[in-house]
Amino acid sequence: MEQSMSNVPGPSGRSSPSSTPRIGPSPGSVEEKYDVREKIGEGSFGDVYVGYRKSDRKRFAIKMTDSRYDSDVPGYPEELPKEVVMMTILRDSPCRFLIKLQEWFLVKEEKFPDGRTIKSIVMVIEHPGLCRTLAEFLKEHPHLERRDARTLIQQIVKAAQACTRKEICHFDIHDHNILVISPPLHIKLIDFGCGLHIFHDPENHPRPDTVISPERAEKRTMNQLVTIVQDIARHCSSIPTGFMEFIAACWSPQYVVEEIQHTVDEILDQPWLRN
Repeated sequence: MEQSMSNVPGPSGRSSPSSTPRIGPSPGSVEEKYDVREKIGEGSFGDVYVGYRKSDRKRFAIKMTDSRYDSDVPGYPEELPKEVVMMTILRDSPCRFLIKLQEWFLVKEEKFPDGRTIKSIVMVIEHPGLCRTLAEFLKEHPHLERRDARTLIQQIVKAAQACTRKEICHFDIHDHNILVISPPLHIKLIDFGCGLHIFHDPENHPRPDTVISPERAEKRTMNQLVTIVQDIARHCSSIPTGFMEFIAACWSPQYVVEEIQHTVDEILDQPWLRN
């Protein structure tokens, strides 16, 4: 399949940028193009290896996974692995705090009597270099300097903002899905397998399990950002009180959309992050 995402409408009906590469799997196999080496990570949805592109020896992360939930997006010719769709939509984002997908390969496809399709896929992903999860970084730095705490918070919020601007709700932003690279200190938001498309009328979408309303997406994202900021604040005593009071006011009870008081954009507009 050589489907291009040029002028392909997303869930809202708007066209995707013409510069985005094709969304379909690459021809051939990952072994033909990459030397796959040692395992560098694992999770409930797959394993991650380091790999080197044979043509230029550039290093990548090779994620091998079973895609249990396919993404059915208006304008695409067929259902595709959800994480692939999410990362392809985000691939042309100017935000440098999102991990980027290089290409992917379909290993096998298995259809079940109940209509489910499981795709075993290999994703070739940007390798961030020497890094650790945010959880590991905070454990190693129990007394963060103020400027480092500010850098982390600002970049994490910008990553979340970049997703929503592409009508993607990451849905699973936590300290194990954020990689910290240093020096210089910067982050990468990873693992889009739980992501949902932001859609204004989820109940009338043909696949309501793949979409989320803008209000619920904002709420989910804000609550996760509040949790992360408060975790960082426990490792840095000099974060301004006014900023932390604002962050505390951003949290809202689960499933009570009406109580959303602030937005992701407003976090970045706080004087401590803006100046």
